[in-house]
Amino acid sequence: MTSKKNDIICTVSTLFHSKGYENTKLGEILAEAGIGKGQFYHYFKSKRDLGEVVIDHMISEMVEGLFENILDQPLPPKVKLKEMLDKILILQLEHEGKQGCPIGNLAIELSEHDPIFREKLARFFEQWVEKVQQILDEMKQNGEIAPKLNTLKKARAMIATIEGGILLMKSKQDVEVFRDIIEMIQYEYRI
Repeated sequence: MTSKKNDIICTVSTLFHSKGYENTKLGEILAEAGIGKGQFYHYFKSKRDLGEVVIDHMISEMVEGLFENILDQPLPPKVKLKEMLDKILILQLEHEGKQGCPIGNLAIELSEHDPIFREKLARFFEQWVEKVQQILDEMKQNGEIAPKLNTLKKARAMIATIEGGILLMKSKQDVEVFRDIIEMIQYEYRI
């Protein structure tokens, strides 16, 4: 991938995170990326084509930041869970609780309208649930959580709590709302 194309993708990722896909107009993309229409169409067939590449980029960043750098590391399960929660909180603090989750925002906005976007976004959440379930399975094996606990359901509930907490935080524009939710998850798992 060319460096200019990558620059455009990174710039548009920021725009989509703050404004959403639909609310980001082509003119804004061109202005923020410092390119003309000809250069845009040299790299992308359409805004939708760009959207697909940007979603892949955003997912790739989350996969690297959460999965590869934390959840896939050879650490004790409670440490991985705590580091994941800390990382998510830090990401929200960076934007003062105003922008929300980049993947969650797009899932809410686009899941009804585009099956390809929906599948990509849903797959990210499925992977996240799988990773958290693996951690909970390890904790169950270590006797750190109840042996009869359904780890799949708990993993889904944890992701839903995190994403719901981000939504509440974003609607109130108050990061303390999310901090409280993270603290409750940490309390539940004694981490």
